[in-house]
Amino acid sequence: MDATKKCRIWAQGATDQVGHRNYLVQLLPHIKACTDPDFEIEFKTMTPSITTVHALSEFRFSREVIRGAIQAEREGYDVFFMNHFQDVGLYEARAVVKIPVLGLGEATLLHACTMGRKLGLLAINPAFIPAHNDQIYRYGLQQRTAGIRSLVANISDYMEAFTSPAKKSELQAIFEREARRLIDDGADVIVPTGGIPMMLFGNEPDANIDGAPIVNGVTVVIKAAEMAVKLKRLGLPVASRIPQSGFALPSTLTLEEFLHHG
Repeated sequence: MDATKKCRIWAQGATDQVGHRNYLVQLLPHIKACTDPDFEIEFKTMTPSITTVHALSEFRFSREVIRGAIQAEREGYDVFFMNHFQDVGLYEARAVVKIPVLGLGEATLLHACTMGRKLGLLAINPAFIPAHNDQIYRYGLQQRTAGIRSLVANISDYMEAFTSPAKKSELQAIFEREARRLIDDGADVIVPTGGIPMMLFGNEPDANIDGAPIVNGVTVVIKAAEMAVKLKRLGLPVASRIPQSGFALPSTLTLEEFLHHG
């Protein structure tokens, strides 16, 4: 790699500077600390951000992801990833640009498979459980997943937990209770399904519940993005482009129609 030029990473969040400030205060320094000196990472926020747990909000963010990936490629970024566990728009974005495109959920789940035999997913809200079930099937992890459980909390609870030790202790007690239920069901790796719970419950060195590691996927997706760039420079293809893969690149007409009417 050219030592005089840093590789550029576009990190797309579903958060904003106001409503998620407490989270970003911890997230952004963590991202910087995890990034190798050969890389520079720019975290993009979204306004209005994802503040509701509804399919329409996820659909709106998927459009942001696809457009962000296109813009990232055009502005010379080397890799794009979304810091949003549900991976909405991931396959569509991967099918539209030549740079690597990664998702927090996919990168985290696939890496978690190297850490144990059975994954236990812990959602930030029960409304996301159907989406996580879809992810498990999409990534072929049915036999590697022991179950999905959830905290019952809203965004204000999580934001308060970043600044209030009492609130964090309250949520962590629930997190640990649900994690132990997953362990009882056979899980030996705990996956918080979002950057927010990852930073709250999985950011300490060797974070674990009774020996079951808690996967901080924020760290994972950053290192996966760096690896994707290095592998591309070593000659590895970025993605399959045959039609049956779903990742064939669009025609100029298809791309322009999306940009102007999508």
